[in-house]
Amino acid sequence: MTRSLLFGTPALFVFFTVTATVAAQAFDADRGYYAQNGGGYYYSGGGYSTPPPQPGDYPPPNTPPPDGPTSAEYFVMGGPGPYFRADIGPSFFGRTHLTHFGVPANDKTVFETGLALDAAAGYAFNRNISADLETGFIGADVHHINFFTFDRARYFDVPFLANVMVSFPSDNERIIPYFGAGGGGAVAVFDCRNLTTPANPTISGSETTAVLAGQIFAGVRVKLNHHMWIGGGYKYFTTSDPTWDYPGSFKFGFKHVDTHSLQFTFFWKF
Repeated sequence: MTRSLLFGTPALFVFFTVTATVAAQAFDADRGYYAQNGGGYYYSGGGYSTPPPQPGDYPPPNTPPPDGPTSAEYFVMGGPGPYFRADIGPSFFGRTHLTHFGVPANDKTVFETGLALDAAAGYAFNRNISADLETGFIGADVHHINFFTFDRARYFDVPFLANVMVSFPSDNERIIPYFGAGGGGAVAVFDCRNLTTPANPTISGSETTAVLAGQIFAGVRVKLNHHMWIGGGYKYFTTSDPTWDYPGSFKFGFKHVDTHSLQFTFFWKF
């Protein structure tokens, strides 16, 4: 399952980029406004040009009110406000080892390349500081476990994290480098069929457990319009040691699994 999802990542990337670009153009198609400039007004935004009214002309109906924005800052999104972001990309799992297979164990475990995706909703307190709540999916197939055989073995986490993000936007916010960190927990899932080793029982099925989780991330976003940015980033995610109880009080577990993800990111500021 994880491998097939990974193979679909390029198609999702293209679909995501095209959709975001079309939405951005549609969103900006009629978002121009007039702002005061000395005794006259000028037109900004929109994706098309309109001759500015001459000084003394009555301002158009969609001109900002007198007590509202009266400069190009009308659409600068550096102020406080809610936002949504989403990320998707390949995830590379570090090697780990078993901690239990009925009894204490120490067998090396290697994963296939996996998939990471997440979505978060948050609030920007100013141009630089924001916070959000995130959930998503990070998972991969198991490539091999020393001395074990199996028909299928998969591991994935569903995180629930609170993040703080620091951004460094350029003056016009066309380029926004950022980094952040988060902590919380995750639901860790192990799914297998006929996982066994000589002189031990065979386990099959899916089990879940709760683990502590944390992450750090960084990247750069590029502006599509006054509300949308796309970009690329890196994420490091880790958990505490997951342990599952299979039928018969059979304990199975890993040492914590570290993941490194390369991500395409989409950001919408409301």
